[in-house]
Amino acid sequence: MKIIKILGGIIAALVFILLILGLIAPSHTHVDRSVTINAPYDHVWSYVNNFKGMDEWSPWTELDPNQVTTFENDGAVGAIYTWSGNDSVGKGEQTITSMTDNEVVTHLHFIEPFDAEADATTTVLETEEGIQVTWSYDAEAPYPMNVMNLFIDMNEMLGPDFQKGMDKLKLIAEESAAAIVDEKSFDIQTIELETRTYIGVRKTISWSEMQSFFTSSFGAALEGVASAGFEMTGMPTGVYFTWDEENQQADLLAGVPVKEGDLEGMDSETIGGRSLLIEYYGPYAGTGDAHMAIEKYLKEKGIQSVGIAIEEYVTDPTTEPDTLQWLTKIYYPLTD
Repeated sequence: MKIIKILGGIIAALVFILLILGLIAPSHTHVDRSVTINAPYDHVWSYVNNFKGMDEWSPWTELDPNQVTTFENDGAVGAIYTWSGNDSVGKGEQTITSMTDNEVVTHLHFIEPFDAEADATTTVLETEEGIQVTWSYDAEAPYPMNVMNLFIDMNEMLGPDFQKGMDKLKLIAEESAAAIVDEKSFDIQTIELETRTYIGVRKTISWSEMQSFFTSSFGAALEGVASAGFEMTGMPTGVYFTWDEENQQADLLAGVPVKEGDLEGMDSETIGGRSLLIEYYGPYAGTGDAHMAIEKYLKEKGIQSVGIAIEEYVTDPTTEPDTLQWLTKIYYPLTD
């Protein structure tokens, strides 16, 4: 009995000490790492503003190549990414909670091997040295569990993984940007574009909202065209009427092409005739180079376009993970 009392006293003393330490221990944990990347801003941003892009440089992806992942509404606020794998990666989900023109915040819910929550923030800034990306982790530990922060250095534990992720992002962003051929290498064709009616949603939209706008508009257009029994004459397309650099917005129609027809409640634009065409292979962020090549060609040849640019997204990115295999047909209809 005496031994039991002594042990009970020791345990009570330890609990008391832990409770006291919990009062002075920090409850907040912060870890961050940065890297400077020599690549176009939009190209780097394309690896940050969606879970599929993040997955390419995540330091934990390679820990279990066979882990099961899912993506829902990727690239927009509310997007959900789930993973389930071996003991090294565990199980959990991540949600995009906010997104601006240069910052993405996600909420992490770890389910296995332990239950925990945290927030991760990725910020992209344009500097004189290049594109600076900062990846940070923030978590709150409730009392008295925050006492563990006195004994576990999260910066030492997570810092190397975060740096590994930043280094991998730098490598793939710079390599993929270099793989995009310069404007002199683009094959610019003059074609006769068969007259098409693009049915979809037209709106002036900010650049940061484009991905979610395309997703919802393509879905509505595909459903409407199918219900009406129209035959598609191409793949989902963006028709750009204006591209406002100063205000970072565009007037565009996101939809699908049909031979002819209209749908009540949806916008439409009929286009056809002599056009310039570039068949561009690569991530969407690199299409700007193709547009500049066509604009330069127009100026050099003294040719006039009608002021509309068309991007037809031939490759489905949900079935082709290699961004260098994505085909986008870029059309510039010409005046007579």
